[in-house]
Amino acid sequence: MKEEFILNKNHLSYWLRQIRKNRELIGPMINGGNDIVFKSVEKIHEIALNCTASLPSPKEFLFPQYEPMLKMHHPSSINRQEIIDLSDKTKRVIFGVRSCDISALALLDKFYLEGYKDPYYSERRKNTIFISIVCNNPDPTCFCIGLKTGPYLENGFDIQITDLGDRYFLQADSQEGKKAVRSMSFLFSRPKKADYEDQYEVFLSSKARFHKRINLEGIRQIILSGKIRDDFWQHVSERCFECGGCVYECPLCTCFTVIDRQYSGSTERIRLWDTCMFKGFTRMTGGVLPNEKMVKRTKRWYYHKLIYYPETLGSFGCVGCGRCTITCPGKIDMASTAAKLKSLAIIDGEL
Repeated sequence: MKEEFILNKNHLSYWLRQIRKNRELIGPMINGGNDIVFKSVEKIHEIALNCTASLPSPKEFLFPQYEPMLKMHHPSSINRQEIIDLSDKTKRVIFGVRSCDISALALLDKFYLEGYKDPYYSERRKNTIFISIVCNNPDPTCFCIGLKTGPYLENGFDIQITDLGDRYFLQADSQEGKKAVRSMSFLFSRPKKADYEDQYEVFLSSKARFHKRINLEGIRQIILSGKIRDDFWQHVSERCFECGGCVYECPLCTCFTVIDRQYSGSTERIRLWDTCMFKGFTRMTGGVLPNEKMVKRTKRWYYHKLIYYPETLGSFGCVGCGRCTITCPGKIDMASTAAKLKSLAIIDGEL
């Protein structure tokens, strides 16, 4: 059961400073080029509290873009062969995550932890606490409200905070989240009736600010009807630059490749992000490319998100974060593709 508190805004930096004594603190920080990215916090007062929701996904702290897995010293370099486990055991708190990304974590957990448990993801996941922030002002590209993945969550988070102006309404759902609050209980007070009323007003205001409201279940049914010709996917794929930006920015894409790199006296095994949108992703023995044509890869990506994910993981492979809208130079994204599929569906006889 959730525990709810009120935190004075003046006490936030002190609370985070105390948390940082036992864990690495990650937060949205202004980078050298004025971009805001998640990185280790050195000066807490420099955390970008009012940044947009479309930051790079925090999934990189659980599933890094470049991840050394193990290192093996060759017998020729030392007396015996030695294999070193390079799994990351760092304890972290990631502050400033949005609700859509917390919703994405639930699906990443299913992918990496159910059935075969990925030991590298598992190690990071159990050592990471997420403090999410309710979106008072959703970005114009966001459509999480139609997927019920934001702008706030009823459960499934560690700690969720809502900005009420001069104070934060704080909710702790997981055991680790509750511990992080209880350890500094003197900073918090219990909410009063006025706090609940202000929280509800924030929720109503946030919901009213969305520019996009998209029902992906309707789009899924349109695809399953079998009436969408490949001409449609050809038109979409013709605008693709094959840059991979959409999948690298997506908080739910999980494709990777594993390579061994040889060094003097040792070999290192590395996991790297990959993407099914690249033609070489499914390269087979002998150099055969089953999906050499871009139209096949484009169609597969949308089928994966809208058909395969619901069938296997119980939810869409999209949380409505809008990152693909911002990233794609060819103006291909989930929201616009869904809108075009819907427009096709309402034109009688044109499917």
